Amino acid sequence: MNKKIFSLFTIFLALLLISACSASESGSESTIEIRLSGQSPDDHPSTQALYKFADTLKEKTDGRINVKVYPANQLGDYTTVYQEIGQGTIDMALVSLPGELDNRLRLNFLPYLIEDYEDIETAIGNDSYVFNHLQEVNNEQGVQFLGFHANGFGGVGTTKEVTNLLDIGENKDLLLRVPPDDVFKLPMDDIGFQTVTIPFADLYTSLQTGAADGWAGGEASLNYLGYRDVIKYFYQTHDFFNADAFIVNKKLFDNLNEEDRKLIQELSDEMMAESIETAEKYDKEYTDKLEEEGITVVEFSDEEIQKLADHVRENTWPRLKETLGEEAIEELLKQ
Repeated sequence: MNKKIFSLFTIFLALLLISACSASESGSESTIEIRLSGQSPDDHPSTQALYKFADTLKEKTDGRINVKVYPANQLGDYTTVYQEIGQGTIDMALVSLPGELDNRLRLNFLPYLIEDYEDIETAIGNDSYVFNHLQEVNNEQGVQFLGFHANGFGGVGTTKEVTNLLDIGENKDLLLRVPPDDVFKLPMDDIGFQTVTIPFADLYTSLQTGAADGWAGGEASLNYLGYRDVIKYFYQTHDFFNADAFIVNKKLFDNLNEEDRKLIQELSDEMMAESIETAEKYDKEYTDKLEEEGITVVEFSDEEIQKLADHVRENTWPRLKETLGEEAIEELLKQ
């Protein structure tokens, strides 16, 4: 009887060992649960892109990698989420890179880094200097940078007409609200606007009361969705390009097998390509909607945009060396 029990026990142990070895060799049988944070509302194109990413990743891994999307800052604002990505308490996110934590993370918002949609891939795509530089900065924080999600080109929304916007350096006789960051403030100063820093939450009231005559830092869709009741003019200056960063905890990413890493990067690349098409469509769509609301939309020719870009690159970029890093600015000036 004892021999029989011993034999059965030996067989049982052998089966357990074979099962463990098989699981170890495959390295992919266990389910990986990922929490993915987004900052945009549920119906925003960027959030819809995250749902598509999650569904596709689950399908292509036969359910091994299960991504749950938390939109609309459900897991915290972008600064908090970014820090938690680095710590590994949140796995992935599509958020603004927080210059509050490291000024160098603002590099993609450099004014006139990108002039039109044809420039995007060259300027901030995965083979660009900007992407590789930001990858280094993110890696220092324990974050792997997968790519950008395009939102659209910035412009200036105002309650008063600007008659001399292209007269570089001349006083525009208009008080312009800018974000509390030199990357946004200095180019407007250099073009000739008087600027003021007002909390974003107070912007609508400030435009209503005249505490500010306009604002910079938003694309056509933001001007339409948030301020069409108070602005009367929208100037499509293309002064910056709004793009969110798709990021993942670096340790988590590095511990995935090569096939899964490659798949996630490929899906990220597809998401960026689709976002560029969507953003270009939205810029046009919301420009038309602004006009339908009776807002005067002023668009500029390629030559006029180039005039603004040349002035800002020559005068503003050198002033941003301390903020964004001298090496980065010098490299982009060469390009």
